[in-house]
Amino acid sequence: MNQNQLEVLRKNNESTRDFVRSCLRLALMVLLKGNDGEKITVSKLCKIAGVSRMAFYRNYDSVDDVLTDQIASFVSTYLERMDSNVYENWITFFALVEEEKDDLLAMLKAGFESKILEVFLSKADAKGEEKINQLIWLSLSHSLMVYWLKEGRPQTGEEMARLALKQTRGIPITFVS
Repeated sequence: MNQNQLEVLRKNNESTRDFVRSCLRLALMVLLKGNDGEKITVSKLCKIAGVSRMAFYRNYDSVDDVLTDQIASFVSTYLERMDSNVYENWITFFALVEEEKDDLLAMLKAGFESKILEVFLSKADAKGEEKINQLIWLSLSHSLMVYWLKEGRPQTGEEMARLALKQTRGIPITFVS
């Protein structure tokens, strides 16, 4: 095999891996939304996702890993969209929460609030004072998201952004360059 063929295979494998992981994350959300208290198993997840157990275990070690990956995907999207303008950052955050509200509510109703916080906080990757700033942003984002969703989103995203701005105006956003 030449170098070009190897590169094509690598890209195909990567695409397949991304597709399988996406199917498993989607299946997890389907099960969380429709679960009546039954334990979500690898077998149920694979059946809904349409993948084999072997494909599951090539990508994840447990159902908890799929949940972690789903939450991490949300947090990564949030961090990628972060802006140095504090108000715009909050507007973007609450718009993203609104987009993902069904999945986030399903996770909260299933009792994963602390897991969501754990994943949020794991994204603080700086050192020293910068890490403290990141932890403040991530903690506040998590808390405000949970409050807003659990209360049924009584304010608009824009109103929440204005309220959050009052409290965070002086905290540097260290996730953006």
